[in-house]
Amino acid sequence: MPSLSPSNSSRLYYSILRLGLPVIAALFVVILFLPGQRHHSVVLGKYAAVPPFSLTERSGKTITNHDLEGKIWVADFIFTTCPGPCPIISANMARLQQKLAGDNRVQLVSFTVDPQDDTPAVLAAYADHLGADPQRWWFLTGPEKPLYDLIHHGFLQTVEDNHGKQLQPGQYLVTHSTSVVLVDPQGFIRGIYNGLNDEELNSLFNGIRQLENE
Repeated sequence: MPSLSPSNSSRLYYSILRLGLPVIAALFVVILFLPGQRHHSVVLGKYAAVPPFSLTERSGKTITNHDLEGKIWVADFIFTTCPGPCPIISANMARLQQKLAGDNRVQLVSFTVDPQDDTPAVLAAYADHLGADPQRWWFLTGPEKPLYDLIHHGFLQTVEDNHGKQLQPGQYLVTHSTSVVLVDPQGFIRGIYNGLNDEELNSLFNGIRQLENE
């Protein structure tokens, strides 16, 4: 069998390369976008531990940090008369509750930032409107100072009571963070997400799944 000359070998090599590269690229795209094949995981940070707290749930039951030991939990900060971001955050938490249906490893916890108005009864009505599972999604209130200290120094979030102040345009009774905080079973903050952003909430869900596999 005659051997290929160097020039013929080069032409054959480049012909195969031209034919092969599109095939390889196409296979890469197919693999990348196959359902369930995309890798969403990111490195979760490990921030401060949430300090001890004792607050009142909408049911009237006292809830402490010990009730959350061993659970992954998600915290948000809202008030029931908020005309701005809170309804969106609460609706997104309700969506998260649906996505986590049947997953008892995860607890949702909403902290009011307006404890003088958001009594347990008021929070109960708000929670019922959202379809919040009383076992899986808690709504907590308590005295303002320890509650605000927890939000400021425990969750590293902003909150300011504006009751009695002359409100500026766009200002609400309470100025507060719109973040959603992911906490691991040991009580450490592992992620802080924008509660108004769908992409961030998808990252939160993926973070929950990562913690479940740690």
